[in-house]
Amino acid sequence: MAMQHGTHRSGGRLPLQRPGPGVVPLRPLGTSDIVGGALAALRRYGGPLCGALLLGQLMAGLLVTAAAGAATLASLSPRSGSRVFVWTLFPAAALFLLFTCALATALIAALLRPAVLGRAVTAPGLLLAALPRTPAVLGAQLLALSAAAGPLAVLLALGAAPLAVLPLLPVALWLGVLSALAPIAAGYEGLGPVAALRRSAHLVRGAWWRALAVTAPAVVSTGAAAYGLLLWFGLPGALSALVLLPAVPQLPAGLLYVDRRIRREHLAEALATDPQSAGPA
Repeated sequence: MAMQHGTHRSGGRLPLQRPGPGVVPLRPLGTSDIVGGALAALRRYGGPLCGALLLGQLMAGLLVTAAAGAATLASLSPRSGSRVFVWTLFPAAALFLLFTCALATALIAALLRPAVLGRAVTAPGLLLAALPRTPAVLGAQLLALSAAAGPLAVLLALGAAPLAVLPLLPVALWLGVLSALAPIAAGYEGLGPVAALRRSAHLVRGAWWRALAVTAPAVVSTGAAAYGLLLWFGLPGALSALVLLPAVPQLPAGLLYVDRRIRREHLAEALATDPQSAGPA
C-alpha cells in the first residue's frame, strides 16, 4: 500500500490523501469535495462551532446592554434617558451584528486546520483561538465590502439614478469575488485587512469563476434560510438564525482557501508532514 508521500513502482507520484478522518481529502479539491466537506464539517463540528459563536455573542450582548444602561444612567432625566438609551442601542446593535459576522468567520478560520486533519475541538478552545483574530477579520470584511459596493453607494447617495449605476454592477461583482477569501486569510494567517485583501486577490486570480460558483450559492442559500426562519418563527427564528447561520457561507469559502493554497503553495505537504503544528501553515 502506498504511503501519503509514496510513489508508484514506475516512479510516478501519488496524490496526497487525507492523513486521518478529515472532512476533505488532502489533495486539490473539486467542487463536490468542497460542498461535501462543508456539510461534513457542519455535521462533525456544528455543535462546538455554534457553542463558540453563542458564547461570543453572549459576551458581546452583555457589553451592549451595559453600554446602553450606562448611557441611560448618565442622563439627567428619565425622558432624556430613554432617548439616550435608544440612540445608544441602535449603533450598539449594528456593532453586535458586525461582530457576529466577523467572529463567525474567525471561528471558521480557526476550525480549518482541525477539520482538515480530523482533530477534535471544543467550543471554548475555538473561541479562544478566534477572538484575537476577530478585529482583523472585521477589518477585512469592511474593506472588501467597501471595495465592491463603495462606488455604487457613493453614486446613489449623490443622487444618481439606479439605472445609471447598472454598468458598475459587473465591476462590483468582480471585486467582491476577488476579495471573497480576504476574511478567511485574515483569520487563518493573522494578516491585516489590506494584506488580507491582496492575499485573496492572489489566491483567486486564475480561478475567479470557480470562486463565484463556490461562494455565491452558499451566500444565497444562507440568506434564504435566514429569511425562512424569520418568516416562520418571527423573532425567535431571527435569533436562531444569528446563532446557526453566520458561519455557514464561510465554510465553503474556507475550504476553497485551503484548495487554492494546496494548488499553489503545497499546503497539503505542509499539513501531512507536520499535522500536530498549532500555527497556520
